[in-house]
Amino acid sequence: MSIIPRKLHGIIDYVWTTVMFEMPFLLGFASVTPAAACFFIAALSTLIISLFTNYEVGVWKRLPMAFHLDMDMALGLTLAISPWLFDFYQQVFWPHVLMGVFAIVAGFVSESNSLITNINEDFNG
Repeated sequence: MSIIPRKLHGIIDYVWTTVMFEMPFLLGFASVTPAAACFFIAALSTLIISLFTNYEVGVWKRLPMAFHLDMDMALGLTLAISPWLFDFYQQVFWPHVLMGVFAIVAGFVSESNSLITNINEDFNG
C-alpha cells in the first residue's frame, strides 16, 4: 500500500532525523545513556541511509528505495523493543515505542520503487 510518495518520505526522513537527535534533550532522558544512545544511533542510521537512497532527496542514490524501507522497518522494530532489550524501560519507554512504530508504519505505507525505476518506465512505456 503506497500512501506516502518517495519525495515526501525523504522529507520525513530528514525531519525524523532532526527530531530524533533533539528528543532525548526535549523529553528529559538525555541522562539515561542507553535510551539516548538508541535515539542518536537511529537518527544517524536514518541520515546515512537517506543520503544514499535512490529517491528525490537522496544525495548519492546508491541504495534502492525498497532496501531503505526494509531498513526503516527493521530500525523501527529495534527502536520499539530497545527499552526492554537494553533494560532501560523503567526510566523511559514511550518515545522509543512510538517512534519505532512510526518508522515501521512509514516503511509499510511508502512507495517502494526507486527513482531510476520510474525513469526507465517512462522511457519504455
